Amino acid sequence: MIKIEIQNATLGYGDIDVVKEVALAAKPGEMIGLVGPNGSGKSTIIKSLSRIITPHSGRVLVNGRDIGTIPRRELSLMVGVVPQTPLLPSAYTAFEIVLMGRSPHLGLFQYESKHDLEITWWAMERTSTQHLADRRVGELSGGEIQSVIIARVLAQETEIVLLDEPTANLDIGRQIEVLNLIKGLCRQENKLTAVVALHDLNLASHYCDRLVLIHNGQIHAEGRPAAVITAENIEEVYGSGSYVHTHPLSGLPAVLPRVDYTKK
Repeated sequence: MIKIEIQNATLGYGDIDVVKEVALAAKPGEMIGLVGPNGSGKSTIIKSLSRIITPHSGRVLVNGRDIGTIPRRELSLMVGVVPQTPLLPSAYTAFEIVLMGRSPHLGLFQYESKHDLEITWWAMERTSTQHLADRRVGELSGGEIQSVIIARVLAQETEIVLLDEPTANLDIGRQIEVLNLIKGLCRQENKLTAVVALHDLNLASHYCDRLVLIHNGQIHAEGRPAAVITAENIEEVYGSGSYVHTHPLSGLPAVLPRVDYTKK
């Protein structure tokens, strides 16, 4: 079991602090949602957990070890990342992109084995991307590319997955399919840990075990969805344009726009 945490870290770029004194710990089998307005720091937290950026202060730990001291290959065997805007070679096929997820498991100059190919195909089956296997990246839509990247991180077989807006560019059916998949993997015996940055508060509320609401560079609220998605928190962070009610089937909080039909 692998545990990842941020200890009182200030995160940012260059001399600019984006998120200040954030503390966060993810437990095995847990799906944590990072929510908040655009520019609040959700992606910055994901980047710190994946060692793309170094904390200005504080620490990021993986199993008690400072993430900056862990060799890249070793880290990639523990932590997988679905970035918001992946940079991919347009001439590669979808299958080749997913197969890249097996790279950390290979030795120097070692070719992929039958097992690696089987894991790759399994990952494409789980993400319903088998039909894209022979198509090149340059031929895929944004939603199709997102699904392929999620397949790649599954093929990587890590215990921690960081996802930065994984439902971006996906229609509602695919959004539900992807989040069902991630939630299911967290529930299985392998105890996948997922930290997910999401814009959609309703999806975050219904899929995440715990939410971290970020506002003005700080954690505004943290806890179970019902404790975070409240009328008071939503108004303080997003303004008065929405209201919170209880979903009639799940009992979880849901956010709807406050529309005044009397105004033209």
